[in-house]
Amino acid sequence: MANYKPQVSLLLTVLPEVAKEDCFALHGGTAINLFVREMPRLSVDIDLTYITLEDRETSFENINGALGRIKDNVEAIATDVRIVHKPENLKLQISNGEAQIKLEVNQAMRGTMEPPVTMILCETAQETFDAFCEIQVVPIGQLYGGKICAALDRQHPRDLFDVKLLLENEGFTEQIKTGFLFGLLSSKRPIHELLNPNLIDQRSAMSNQFEGMSEEEFTYEDFETTRSLLIKTIHENLTDKDKEFLLSFQNGTPDWSLFDFGDYPAVQWKLQNLQKLRESNLEKHKEQLSLLKSALVVST
Repeated sequence: MANYKPQVSLLLTVLPEVAKEDCFALHGGTAINLFVREMPRLSVDIDLTYITLEDRETSFENINGALGRIKDNVEAIATDVRIVHKPENLKLQISNGEAQIKLEVNQAMRGTMEPPVTMILCETAQETFDAFCEIQVVPIGQLYGGKICAALDRQHPRDLFDVKLLLENEGFTEQIKTGFLFGLLSSKRPIHELLNPNLIDQRSAMSNQFEGMSEEEFTYEDFETTRSLLIKTIHENLTDKDKEFLLSFQNGTPDWSLFDFGDYPAVQWKLQNLQKLRESNLEKHKEQLSLLKSALVVST
C-alpha cells in the first residue's frame, strides 16, 4: 500500500508560498480534503484557478510570473526542494529526497463564479503534519461543480470518494448544481458524455492510486454505488430551465439571462467550437444536439 504522507508534507511546505500570490485560488481534492473537510483522505496535488479574467496572453504572462516567484521563495526556505518550472504548461514539478508533487494552473478555466473564500488548513492536517496555512479557495459551488464534472469524466476513485462525502453531507444543492452547469460548459468533453457517461472499470486505479489515501472504508462497491447515485441525483435535479439552457448552449445560441457564464474563457472557447462545428459540419452538429436531447430525456 502506497504511503502518501511524504507528498502531503511536501505539499504543505509549498502551499504557504502559493497563498502569497493572491491571483490564485485553490480548487480540487486538496481544497476539499485539507480545507473544507477534516482530511478524510490525503491529497497530493496543488490545483489552482487564476482568478482574474484577462486575455490569454496576459493571463499566461502573469501566471508564469507568479509561478516563478513561488519557485524562488520555496527554494529559498527549503534548500532540499527542487522545482522545475514548465511555463508552456503553467506547471511546477516539485521534489525533495522523499516525494514528488505537481502544482498546476488550469489553462482554460480562468475566473471564479463568485469571489474566492479564504480558508484555514483543517485541524486534523495541522496536527498530523505540524503545519499551518490559509489560502484562497474557489467558491463552494464551483469547487464541487468542478469535482462532479471530473468524477463523471475520468471516474477516478479519488473523485468519487469526494463525491460520496458530498452526497452524504451537503447534497446536490442549488449552489453546487449551478457550479456543475458551469463545469459542463467549461469541460473539453461534450456535455452529453458527462450527463450520460460510459462507465469505466476502475479496479486497477482503486488498487494503485487510491488505497493508502484514506482510513475511511471505500470499497469498489462503494465506488460503483456512488457513481450511479451521482448520475441519478443530477438527472433528478435538472429542471426544464436547466435543460433549455444546456440545449441553447449546445445549439450555439446560449440564453445568458438564465445563467451568466458568457465572460469566462473556457465557456467562450467551447461555445466557439460549437459554433464552428455548426458552420462547418451541420450534420455532426445536429447529431451532437440530438445526443444531448437524448441524455436530457434520460434525466426525466
